[in-house]
Amino acid sequence: MYSDMIQMLPVNLDQEGHLYFQVLETDSWKTSGKCEPAQIFRSPNNHVLIARPSDQDFPAVFERRTDQEIRNVSGIKFDIHSYQDTNPKGLCVAFTVEFDHQTYHMFVEKKENKMRVNFKAGTIPKHIEGDTSNIIFIKTRFSDGGRQFYKFESALERGYFLALECVDGSSETVLVVKKIELADEVDESTRLHHTSFH
Repeated sequence: MYSDMIQMLPVNLDQEGHLYFQVLETDSWKTSGKCEPAQIFRSPNNHVLIARPSDQDFPAVFERRTDQEIRNVSGIKFDIHSYQDTNPKGLCVAFTVEFDHQTYHMFVEKKENKMRVNFKAGTIPKHIEGDTSNIIFIKTRFSDGGRQFYKFESALERGYFLALECVDGSSETVLVVKKIELADEVDESTRLHHTSFH
């Protein structure tokens, strides 16, 4: 899809006062270089999100962990990378995590007509063409007044958000991708909190 408008970002002002611009292609994302490193995601009951890329059934689960255990658990510290969008829809981010000394990025996939979270070995790309992406999420505040909780909408298909879900017949809570039918619907399961690892 092409547009008559060209997106340009100011990138440098030299000593003589010349401003240089970077031209971005229509409908694409580019890493901004900004990153929130080592973020710990917690559920409302204070359980911690752990990536388990090798688990085909539940690759991202919330578990009860002590502060001491958090220091030694693989797959718990997420980096949140910001992207610049040529067609701004909000704060665009992607997630990477280290698991067993290897970097993985989180993505959304469709399996059996259902959207789900999964992980793939390797870091995030610097540039993504097109107007959809399975690794990009639009990060917004969960509520207008709140600065602590966020929701993350998939850029693959709008209206789908990262959410918490209890597994039937199990005590586990997993990270899923959930369809929210109405834009103004308040769904507490999409309320996510993250803080820096100390």
